[in-house]
Amino acid sequence: MARATTTRASTSTSASSVIPGKGPGSPKYGEIYETLVKSKKVRAATANEVAEMLSGKRRGVVVDVRQPLEHAEWRLVGTKSAPYLVPMENVLRRASGYFLAIKGGLKERNVAFVDVVAEVTKNRRDAVVLVDLRGGDLDIAPLNGSTAVSDRGDSLSLRAAYELVQAGYTDVRYVPGGFPALIDEGGLEYESEKYAGLLDAVGEGARKTLMYSNLLPDPSLAPGFVVQIVLLAALAFLQQP
Repeated sequence: MARATTTRASTSTSASSVIPGKGPGSPKYGEIYETLVKSKKVRAATANEVAEMLSGKRRGVVVDVRQPLEHAEWRLVGTKSAPYLVPMENVLRRASGYFLAIKGGLKERNVAFVDVVAEVTKNRRDAVVLVDLRGGDLDIAPLNGSTAVSDRGDSLSLRAAYELVQAGYTDVRYVPGGFPALIDEGGLEYESEKYAGLLDAVGEGARKTLMYSNLLPDPSLAPGFVVQIVLLAALAFLQQP
């Protein structure tokens, strides 16, 4: 019992002491990039490596860092959920995202992310593959100077990796191209209890749009669509001669 208590306390301390990879208190992506590269603990994973981990042929765990709602809609078979972004605790701020057609409302960094990963991994020396829709790429150097254009290599997976490296993980990986690369190029299987019929019925182009653009039906999208329809109707009315 004493050893178990010690382990939980250590994990909690690590989670609370890491510098955030996103949101208040987080550094710019350029600094995150430099930290990841210099650590030599983060690298790209291939579709074959991911497939072998999911099948148990290779040690490691594959972690889906998308929000819980998206993981529940569809996921790679065998992945674990450890969301890096979660719906905002402030209900009013979260709800404002509904009117912008943001699925699940506005998000914020999951302060318990490191703890959640600790629950789904055996130890911090095993490989942990972080996957999102974009993937990220450390082979793409960050942009220099002030710019409104986001870095092409930036991603939630890499920002999440930044926190895991601080927490003591020694083999963190990401997938360039994210889920689309694993499913459409790597041929890995996905599953969906709720939308399997719909995704099988539509064409490949429509399937990709629904899955990768977060357009699968969800009540949280309704307010945003209503607002857009009202605005379009108002614009059409104002343009009448």
